[in-house]
Amino acid sequence: MRFQAPQLGALGVTFTAFRGLQFVSLVAIIGLTANFISEIVSARRDAPDVLVGTLVVVSPPCASASHQLSQRH
Repeated sequence: MRFQAPQLGALGVTFTAFRGLQFVSLVAIIGLTANFISEIVSARRDAPDVLVGTLVVVSPPCASASHQLSQRH
């Protein structure tokens, strides 16, 4: 038995390519957000309430990180 890739056609290939770009964009956005939070913490500044609220609403895994930012000593 030989594995044969499905014939997706032009729309299927385009969809697959854009899903790859979507993943790359997601990783870039997570990296930029992490860098931004790191800069806020290293500058010993209070995180803006709007940023904390946005992170809590947008991404549940970020909730603990944003909570730690808002509870900084």
